Amino acid sequence: MKFAMAAVLSALTATGAYAQVNIGKQAAESSLPFTVTKVTTLNLPWRIAFLPDGRMLITEKPGTIQLVTQAGAKTPVANVPAVLWQGQGGLLGVFLSPHYASDHLVYITYSEPGDGGSSLALAKARLQVGGGKASLEDLHVIWRDGERGKGGQFGAIVAFSPDSQYLFLTVGDRQRMTPAQDPNQPLGKILRLTLDGKPAPGNPWASKVGAPTVPVIDPPADTEKAKTAPVVRTYTFSGPNLTPAETWTSGHRTPYGLAFAPDGRLWEVEHGPRGGDELNLIEPGKNYGWPLVSYATNYNGVPIPSPVTRPDLAEPVLYWTPVIAPGNLAFYKGAMFPQWNGSALVSGLATQSLSRIVIKGDTAQSAERWFVGFRVRDVEVSPDGALWLLQDANPGGLYRVTPK
Repeated sequence: MKFAMAAVLSALTATGAYAQVNIGKQAAESSLPFTVTKVTTLNLPWRIAFLPDGRMLITEKPGTIQLVTQAGAKTPVANVPAVLWQGQGGLLGVFLSPHYASDHLVYITYSEPGDGGSSLALAKARLQVGGGKASLEDLHVIWRDGERGKGGQFGAIVAFSPDSQYLFLTVGDRQRMTPAQDPNQPLGKILRLTLDGKPAPGNPWASKVGAPTVPVIDPPADTEKAKTAPVVRTYTFSGPNLTPAETWTSGHRTPYGLAFAPDGRLWEVEHGPRGGDELNLIEPGKNYGWPLVSYATNYNGVPIPSPVTRPDLAEPVLYWTPVIAPGNLAFYKGAMFPQWNGSALVSGLATQSLSRIVIKGDTAQSAERWFVGFRVRDVEVSPDGALWLLQDANPGGLYRVTPK
């Protein structure tokens, strides 16, 4: 099998750290082994969730969900919650309950409007389809970041545990940086929750309660200015601050991809600033370093310390400099591309690409990168094994990917 990069990551150091490899300069393959077929267009599409019959729920950032057939016919879904569509915010993720066959529940992530700005919200509702119509019924928010405020980078990805008992929610740092290291704030964390949005038992800081108030800042210019950013207001939790009890990992920037490998390990991709996109193996209680360290600099050129200066922090398994700006992470399982079974697929916004990464245990090795010619927001695997891609544009295409 041809690998575009031959760096093998099986060797571990005495401290258990990975041998980090930069795959940012990987060249795209000279040809595509698949056919990319445009099926329909949508308005800033963000995420796909496949129903068992092959139809798709697709979110559009301005605030709509479409029920889309594989032929491209669209039915708008009624009763979608109000969103604040601004910058990186809007209607973001949609995810089927692991018990969808019996409960018909879907989970939705979005930027919720309110006084003082927006917050990330996670809601669940029952999907009702019939008579040529579709709607969300009994929708209610099961988790939200109450502090609200300015900034993008919501995260907003949900992955369900292999035993279907818990959900993992990525919460971005909202471009505020320092909250990713504050154990009292959910920003910059991956949370592990029950299916009803409560702290999951067995979390690293289970039953721990955080501070009753937290400072809220506006997004600063860089990681150095973040250290002394003025507090614009103080948020007081309406009840006990459950953030510590919810937290699985910390130190994340823009976690836009989260998925379980076939062996049950949890992997994540996130954006760096000027360099330093990351592929991380997510392990409970670990701190992944943002904004203390990064294989990158700030957008304005202000340096950030290298991860090698902080061996107490978890390093990425792979990283990209220059960036690809990952849109999502999915593991392939299907009949159309059997040679890819078990591989991770990463969509690229900046590089307009789809990348395949071979995952073996706790190691990762880059295989191919394919240039597809548009910003790929999402990559998902349909029940028949085809890949489906969303174009990050308005209008943005929905594409089906099949073998040549």
